[in-house]
Amino acid sequence: MLDLLEAALNLAKPMVLKLEKQDRTPERFAEIAEEVATMLSAAGIVDAKEVSRRLEAEFDVWVPQAIVVTNPVDHLPWLEDRKGQIDFAYWKRYRTWLGNKFKSNALEALDETTEQILGLLEDPKRSGTWKSYGMVYGQVQSGKTANYTGVICKAVDAGYRFVVVLTSQHESLRHQTQARLDTEFLGFNSKVSRERDTDASADIGVGKLPMRTSTVCIPVTTQASDFTTAQFQGSPVNIHEVAVLVVAKKNARILRNLRDWLTPFTEAVGDRKLVHDVPMLLIDDEADYASVDTKRPARGGSYSDPEHDPTAINKAIRELLELFEKRAYLAYTATPFANIFISDQTHHLTYGADLFPRSFMMALEPPSNYCGPEVVFGLEDPNAAEIREPLPIIRNVEDHHLWMPDGHRKGHIPPNQLPDSLVEAIDAFVLSTAVRRVRDRQFDEAGGHNTMLIHVTRFTDVQREVARRIAEHLKDMAASWGELGQAGREIQQRLHDLWIDDFMETYKEMAGRSDLDGQVGPRIDWHQVEEQIAEVLGEAASNVKQINGTAEDVLDYESSTPVTVVAVGGDKLSRGLTLEGLTVSYYLRTSRTYDTLLQMGRWFGYRPGYLDATRLYTTTQLVNYYVHITRANRELMDLTASIARAKLTPKDVGLKVLDGGPGNLQVTANAKMRSSRTMSISLAGTRAETLVMRTDGTAMRTNADKLNRLVESIMPFSLVPNERAAGAGRRGLLRENVPVEIVLEFLNGFIVSPRVLTASPVNLIPYIQQQLGEDELVRWTVAITGGSSRERLAYDGVDIPMVRRKTITHARVPDGECEVGVLVSPSHEEIGLPPSAVERAFAMTVSDFRASGRAQSPARASGDSLRKMRDPREGLLMIYPVDPVISKIGVAAANTPVIGYSIAFPDSTNASPVTYRVNQVFMNELIRELDETAETEDD
Repeated sequence: MLDLLEAALNLAKPMVLKLEKQDRTPERFAEIAEEVATMLSAAGIVDAKEVSRRLEAEFDVWVPQAIVVTNPVDHLPWLEDRKGQIDFAYWKRYRTWLGNKFKSNALEALDETTEQILGLLEDPKRSGTWKSYGMVYGQVQSGKTANYTGVICKAVDAGYRFVVVLTSQHESLRHQTQARLDTEFLGFNSKVSRERDTDASADIGVGKLPMRTSTVCIPVTTQASDFTTAQFQGSPVNIHEVAVLVVAKKNARILRNLRDWLTPFTEAVGDRKLVHDVPMLLIDDEADYASVDTKRPARGGSYSDPEHDPTAINKAIRELLELFEKRAYLAYTATPFANIFISDQTHHLTYGADLFPRSFMMALEPPSNYCGPEVVFGLEDPNAAEIREPLPIIRNVEDHHLWMPDGHRKGHIPPNQLPDSLVEAIDAFVLSTAVRRVRDRQFDEAGGHNTMLIHVTRFTDVQREVARRIAEHLKDMAASWGELGQAGREIQQRLHDLWIDDFMETYKEMAGRSDLDGQVGPRIDWHQVEEQIAEVLGEAASNVKQINGTAEDVLDYESSTPVTVVAVGGDKLSRGLTLEGLTVSYYLRTSRTYDTLLQMGRWFGYRPGYLDATRLYTTTQLVNYYVHITRANRELMDLTASIARAKLTPKDVGLKVLDGGPGNLQVTANAKMRSSRTMSISLAGTRAETLVMRTDGTAMRTNADKLNRLVESIMPFSLVPNERAAGAGRRGLLRENVPVEIVLEFLNGFIVSPRVLTASPVNLIPYIQQQLGEDELVRWTVAITGGSSRERLAYDGVDIPMVRRKTITHARVPDGECEVGVLVSPSHEEIGLPPSAVERAFAMTVSDFRASGRAQSPARASGDSLRKMRDPREGLLMIYPVDPVISKIGVAAANTPVIGYSIAFPDSTNASPVTYRVNQVFMNELIRELDETAETEDD
């Protein structure tokens, strides 16, 4: 019966894949299930409901369409004409191998995006000299390696013959990348053999699947060795006869050796000596790291000046590219800010063009089952019907200062006693691993390797001491766990209390969230967990690994038996290295730059069936930094989408960011670029909001007084009718046709956090005043929103319950401010709009959903579409009086709300940018240095 069910699914899946994505609904799945059940009826009875249920499970992951910005100059479209002539043997084999790992929608999306990328590169069969420069960016740990592996397969199938993959500067990551490409592209272990057919015992991964192709690909690097001088002196590989794969570190000496090895293969092409008719594809992984030329040109000069000497790795990459007649450079990164600000005008006499992605940029939105920073920190989901709250998995660390001071140097010896927060984090890792084992063995869910990340210092000698003490701590736990003495009882009680107070409560909260379907596993009890702890402790105690440039430890995930490992390290753990089954992170270290900081977020990714068992132990400061960075990345993604819709080019992305872009993006870009501190932005069609709110006594009292006077001023004006109140009129105070002078008076003198940029009154007031000259924003709808709190704002004849907002981190009185993931309730931007306008906005949103290939319907009209419906003469001011008690915010002024506001600005064809000075208080803390320079004491 099971074979018959599998046969039905094998028939049904291709039928679903032929449907348009928006038509893949449960109703259509049921129809297909009935159809295949009828087709197989002669062989037996097929349970159509079970087939339908399996289809829903198979296609429950939605992958947004990639966003592409292109420059058609010098590009000749080719793939549509040649596709039927290409066998795609490497790709077909890779796709078959991924079939057991990827759901159908995800595999389909990978096929589509890799085909798009291949088509944006040049045709390897194109004659003459050509070059292509592209960039693909997406979230940390979201599947970029699978994407470029697919691109490599298709590129080699199409005729690219020399493939270089550049990893970070650490051998462990180069080894991991080589091992993955051995498994997923070559099909054999490069440590054992250079060719698949010479030793069948070396076959791994895709190599165990049949493939017929005339294209032989030889690796000149192996899992054991980067490109070496020995290979440079004499390699039997002839690049004119076979395809070649190189996986190399970003090391100038190694890249120069590779260049010198290639030089004998060059021949005269015009007035230069080039490698002729060997199309080259260079994939630059983590392209924002080390690849960007950060040297300043001489005063008054440019990057094109013959005297300009680029940074060593940037120079080596460009020299390698310039050696080939036909070459394509493809950057991959999760933090593309540095890359989009590379000059697109550089044409150096010796090193050629710089690495700006002048040909195309592609933004990859992650699949719906990806747990990224927006989910972790509870930032706004524009498609959600309800406010999304932060995941209850973040634990604040405040007791590390004596053990690991922020400013410690090489030679620091931490005290013997681990801080309580680290002891708890280790306990949480033990429980998390036990949880996963129970779910794997009893429910066939959440299985696999288990890793804990401890990232507290960049100094390798300090890492060594930390690793030693953690190993000792785990060994003591393992030895004491089964004892009946005091030490054993204390450990047993400590883990039991953590289970009851933390794990059970967290499970209850997360299991009830509809947005986490499939990511929270079955409920289990303490006795089930307790049975696994002795085994987990034994494995963890023997697998504390020091992962840095000097240690010999490696993270070996190649075993089919799940491993339990504690990884102690620094930068080597932060750039591209995959920590499989990462459940608990203890993270203290502050990076020098925002992009490196985001890259260090190894805890983002896919956690099917065990998201509730993950934990992040870190400081409030670091969470604030991550939230800031995440919002900047989201704004860049949205900006790229708008550039794509306008059919502009990659250089326009950088120009738009320079010109301000939406929200807070300009600050991040400004700091990265070392440019002027003045920025220009237009607020037309945007929403400005105070996601960071002041909690000091002066600000709270001043802002409360501003709110009191606003209430008094708007009371004489007309109520917003119920049909235009978006459900907010019952609890809140809504007035329409309010004169602009009242809104300006409220903003003038309102005290905001220095971290509030676009929504600061010093930026809003000039914009509003400027639009008044265009006869816009002359009247306002003002909504003082009410919530569910028992605490109320009492005015003359008005009683407004305060709102609850969950802060991203625990907000203490000394902090003087608090930050929320979401301020505006999803439906509130509808306030003031007639139902017909909301319906048109919803239709526009549905159209956008269908254009992006989404199967599900939006829950509501998007804010962007609603702002397009709003009259340019009318603005919307929304006030949120937050109850600090129910929201658990430490405040200096008792019995006073924490007040946030948001303004929805209508679209305008008359809006001009407003120039303002960026406040550097927050960024000065975040960015201490701007250059990503290698440090000898770094790991």
